[in-house]
Amino acid sequence: MARADTYTLLSLDRYFAIMGINPAHANGAAASTVMPYADCCADIFFQYDWQFSSRVGRESLARTIAGAEQDLADVLGYWPAPRWISEEVQMFPRHHRPDVLSFGGLDGRAYSKAMRARYGRIIAGGQRAVSPVGTVTTAGGDLVYSGPVGGVVDTVTVEIDTDETDPRLVKVYFAGHAGDPEWEIRPARTKAIAAGTFTATFWPWQFIDPDLWEALPTGDEPAPIDYDEQTVPGTYDNLVTSADVYVEWNDSTDDGATFYWEPETAALQALGNLVCTCSNSGLCIACQMTTQTGCLHVRDPMNGMVVASPATYNDSSGSWESSCFAVCREPDFVKLWYYSGDIDGRYLNSKSYDPLSPYWAETIAWLATARLDRPFCNCDRVQDMVAHLQADMAQLGGPFSYNATLEQLNCPWGTRRGAVMAWQRVSKLASRRARVAVI
Repeated sequence: MARADTYTLLSLDRYFAIMGINPAHANGAAASTVMPYADCCADIFFQYDWQFSSRVGRESLARTIAGAEQDLADVLGYWPAPRWISEEVQMFPRHHRPDVLSFGGLDGRAYSKAMRARYGRIIAGGQRAVSPVGTVTTAGGDLVYSGPVGGVVDTVTVEIDTDETDPRLVKVYFAGHAGDPEWEIRPARTKAIAAGTFTATFWPWQFIDPDLWEALPTGDEPAPIDYDEQTVPGTYDNLVTSADVYVEWNDSTDDGATFYWEPETAALQALGNLVCTCSNSGLCIACQMTTQTGCLHVRDPMNGMVVASPATYNDSSGSWESSCFAVCREPDFVKLWYYSGDIDGRYLNSKSYDPLSPYWAETIAWLATARLDRPFCNCDRVQDMVAHLQADMAQLGGPFSYNATLEQLNCPWGTRRGAVMAWQRVSKLASRRARVAVI
């Protein structure tokens, strides 16, 4: 992705590829010989709308893509690619009679009660974690810009030793950001691990110094980042000279659940032989929840059914050890942490380094493009595609008229063609997960 403040499953670089936009221009750069900036196709994308107000900025585009992904997830019931869900609040399953106070935490089969998470296709409970592999630099020879002899630089190679064996989990980030997903350099062209050495290749425009995207306009029209320098071997002032490498993984040893109990009333505490009266308020704490951490395991991954259990992780045994509830009754609500989403089959077979499938990538791009109101760029080929996706299918009369079906007109995302095309795909797969009654 060349960096944006908003994280998206569909990286900006991949979005621009779907739209057929020059990748260097998409990253705000141009040159006089390679990736030239011409009036007939002045499609330079700047980071913010205010840098060139007559064209959509990369950050606005990222927010639009993120909104499209959220809408797809809300309809599908799962994310189109894996992501970590943090602190999702769910009520703990209760008896069908609201006046009944439950204590066991068990269902009718004597299993722990399950609850349905907001999103399905759950991979595992846990939280996102990164562990540093190291920093690569041009000075150290493990970040290398290369190309054919006498030609321009067309490849960036990252090489570093690692104990990790799965190259899909090793990721490269702009330096100094502690593996923040918004700063990941993606997608990689190739990844491999051989004899304990991780090697990845990228395009040079993916390594443009992100500080240059923040430049303030100094004229009527901001100038693109100078990309001519890549034709001079060893001169990369506008490209970064270091990058951080991390292993990203799901930490199932971290808390997957936190249980919450509201304060007990005087009557309840009296049942427990505690003295709690208005004149003895020191024994009665108000407006303070009792909490307890635990783990999460998946009962039905497709439908998002999970079981949260009070437990403590034992580092010595490498396992979660069951605990009793901190309060002698079932909790009122639970916060969940889990990893979920659809996964491209090519990624599962190590044929791709991006778990977002081409099917969903294209769908997200259609919906996001249909929603853009600010002009895109002045390339005829791109303008035609944008105009096609933004055409209002409900329009009748005038220079254009469409014979839209009732299903198309009922699209909840509007009647622009890109939204309708996305809905035609998503509506067939929309989640119909039934609520599960648990007593």
